[in-house]
Amino acid sequence: MELIERLKSIINDTVKAMDLLDTGYATVESVSPLTLKIQATQLIVTEPVAILTDNLQYRAVTVQGETVIINPGIKPGDKVLVLKANAGQNYIAMSKV
Repeated sequence: MELIERLKSIINDTVKAMDLLDTGYATVESVSPLTLKIQATQLIVTEPVAILTDNLQYRAVTVQGETVIINPGIKPGDKVLVLKANAGQNYIAMSKV
């Protein structure tokens, strides 16, 4: 019985280490270069591994001589939803949480 419990423990540890989730959360460590700290693994990823979607990028336009901020973008400390792609080779920040 002890052998079976030990095998179960090894299998559970292996599955956890595989990090099978495709989505998760991260904290923005810096914006330039983009650096994210993945919450589940505490892994730090930077550009080009970390990628921003358009809806998280700073965007401003000038209207009649005044600058209007359409999207303030992200800043250090923000929490973002990330999508893991290419078996963890890329992390795509989708939106703020």
